[in-house]
Order: sequence, then structure tokens, then C-alpha cells
Amino acid sequence: MRKKIIIAVICVVALFHIAWYAGSKIYQNRALPDKESVHRQLENDRKRMNMDVDLKAMQETTIEANGFTLHLTVFPAGGKAPTLVFVPGTTAYAQVYCQFMSDMYRRGFNVVGFDPRGHGLSSGGRGDYTISGLVDDTLAVVKYARARFGGKVALAGSSQGGMVAFYAAARDDSLSAAVCHNIADLNGKDNLVLSTIRPPLFLVPAAELLMSLYGSYSLPISFYLDLTKEKFPDGTDAATLVHKDILAVSWITFRALGSLMRTGLAKPVEKIRVPILLIHADRDNIFPQSYVEGIYSRLTCPKKYLLFKNTEHLVMTNNVGEVVPPVSAWLREIMR
Repeated sequence: MRKKIIIAVICVVALFHIAWYAGSKIYQNRALPDKESVHRQLENDRKRMNMDVDLKAMQETTIEANGFTLHLTVFPAGGKAPTLVFVPGTTAYAQVYCQFMSDMYRRGFNVVGFDPRGHGLSSGGRGDYTISGLVDDTLAVVKYARARFGGKVALAGSSQGGMVAFYAAARDDSLSAAVCHNIADLNGKDNLVLSTIRPPLFLVPAAELLMSLYGSYSLPISFYLDLTKEKFPDGTDAATLVHKDILAVSWITFRALGSLMRTGLAKPVEKIRVPILLIHADRDNIFPQSYVEGIYSRLTCPKKYLLFKNTEHLVMTNNVGEVVPPVSAWLREIMR
């Protein structure tokens, strides 16, 4: 009897893993939506967010990089203008931040936003990435921007994109600057405060092993991030929009989660030489102020800190009018 129970349990566990793996692969390999559906959603999103975007200036193109086709949204101001490459946040893609990109363009910047691998209209398994891979994509877009526009190139990124911009700055000293809405040092210790999953430090190696073993399996974003508290101006929370958005990533792989738990910087925080502008909202529910300020205090490069009062995590979409003037002024000073 005991043998039959053990066999039954093994079969149930095996079937569960087969079903989970199959479901993960179906999600990761889902086809991109058709252009008409994408156009309709983006138009509705711009209306819902009351965006004033210069659509006549906006261009879309793709590049091949690191084995992926990356979708780019470009606002070209001209060859002599400084250039800003923008990295979107968790679940998102470039055009979620269209107002920020358009406003920076209006202030005289070439702006190149991109959908990272596995996000938006770029190729790759949905939600299957690593932080190092996103840095590779970012620097490939920087290379494209330099070839197209020449001159100096800076980075900007929001949330996870801010972390990626920070990591790119640690890897590539040729960048003119990095504007980071949120920064992190993914050392497997202090950064655990950024997730709803917070294993004791002695269990981190076991958690990393588990994530490695289950690397290709997907799990909902809500497993490690609570997006229900993040509201857009119309009152809709980010979790609801992620599930409605045909381009948003709602599940990520354990491979991605493992990289968010621990990914080493190319050089220590204290050795970063690229100028850093840190943006933080004092009511951010995801990135504690004490955490980002602790990293900022370790920087020895030229730096500036913009703390926005009475604002929440979605400052780069909800408070663009407040963010763009000081960001553009700082970049012009650094890049002149």
C-alpha cells in the first residue's frame, strides 16, 4: 500500500511539472500581436494617460543584437544633438514611457527607446531574460545610437530599467551619463528588500540553486512584486493593466528571477566613473529610500540626486512634467 502511495505521489508531482513546463513554454513562445491590435492599444493608452506625444517625429525600427530582434522607438532631433537611450521597467516596453521620450526630444535630445529581449515587440521568450542580457541589449542600442547620430550618448532607465542603466554604467566607461530611476546592487543580500520573497540569508544559496534548476519555468510577476499599489493617473493599478496589456510581460522565468536575486556589477559601486543621476520618489513602495540612498552614498563619480516629494513609484509615467526639466538640464551640463 505504501509503495502504491509513493508511486502515486511521484506520478502527480511528475504530471504537475510536465504541465507547468508546458504552460511556461506556451507563454514564453506566444506569438506577438498583430500590428493593428498594437496600434489600437497604444492609441488608447495615450488617450487614457492624456499623453501629448509628437507622433510625427516618432519613428519605429529594429536592430539585430545578441541573437535577438530588438524593437526601437526613435525620436530623432538631429545629428548634432545629444542622444539618450531609454530602458523600460519590469513587464514594460519603450512606448509605455512615450511621454518622457517625446518631452526629452522636445528639449533637443535624440531619444532611442527599446523593448528588451522577451518584452514588447522584441523577439525572445516572453519574460525570459537576465540582467546581464538586458545590459548586453542596452549597449547594443547605444552602439546603434552612436552609429546613427554620432556624438555623446547617455542612458536613462526606470525601475528595472534604472537598475540596467546602472549596471551598464558599471560596465561601459564610454557612456556620457546614466539617469537611473532606482538603482540596485544585486548582491543577494541587501537587495532582498526589493522583493516580496525575502528568504533568510542562509537560505539564499538554496534559493539560487532552486532557481537554476527551474530556470526555464515561468511564474507570475505577482509572485515577487506587488503591483496592485502602483496607480496610474486614472486610478488603474499596474497589476490590472499588465494583465490587460497585450504587450506587457505578466510571467517571468526563474532564470530572470535568479538574476534579479544575484548579479554582480562589472566593478564595485565605488569604482563607477560614469556620472549618475538618481531619481527617487519618496512614496516608492518597491524601492526603499534608505536602500537607494545607501548605494548613492557609495558613488564617487559625478552625481546628483533628485528626490520627488509626495510621489509614488510610477514617477516616470505619472510625473513626467516634473521629471524632464531637471533631467534635461543635468544631462546638458554633463554632456556639453
